[in-house]
Amino acid sequence: MNEETIRYLTRFFSKYPLKRYRKGEVLFQPGDDFGGIYFVKKGFFRIYLVSKDGKETSIQMFKPLFYFSLISALTGIRNRHFIEAMTPVEVWKAPKDEFMKMLTDNSKIRTEVVGSFLRKFIDFTSQIIQTIAGDAYTKIAGLIYSMADEFGEDRGKKRAVKFKITHKQIGSLTGLTRETVTLQMLKLEKAGLIDNDKREIVVEDMNKLRKMLGYE
Repeated sequence: MNEETIRYLTRFFSKYPLKRYRKGEVLFQPGDDFGGIYFVKKGFFRIYLVSKDGKETSIQMFKPLFYFSLISALTGIRNRHFIEAMTPVEVWKAPKDEFMKMLTDNSKIRTEVVGSFLRKFIDFTSQIIQTIAGDAYTKIAGLIYSMADEFGEDRGKKRAVKFKITHKQIGSLTGLTRETVTLQMLKLEKAGLIDNDKREIVVEDMNKLRKMLGYE
């Protein structure tokens, strides 16, 4: 979403109660009802599933609350995932009917929200293909690009991911072991694509990483 839409939504949601959650706290589990539309003021989440044998698999989507609560409101389908705070977070929760009325009354915001949802869907399908078909190096590089693109902070030509993520969590997001993640991260550093000092991921050149992934 563009900055104008984000500012508008922030003003809308700030009228409603602000909820705070601790790092590592699970906000929703499969079968839970969102009970409204959520919008994040601060912090980051991860979304994952747990198989019958206890294996955890994360999904490469770091803004699940807004989109998933909106899907639930539109379809009536309850949440099917675990949603966990990766950092301390603050979120607003608006009544579903009030949010839908706002979209009905404001066609510009409605168009932008729908467009953002569709762009998210396209990105998500690309990530699925990359996770299935790509090698370990490409999977890690693609995930880092996605994180930096969506949650990055510019530092000159460099772009730093604004939250820390462990190699174990990256493994869960890509279906790789922690050891494989560590090896591929070292390769990316050696290639001059990233810096992973003190668990902070910094992309040295987003354009260079984008070209390596074949996004252009």
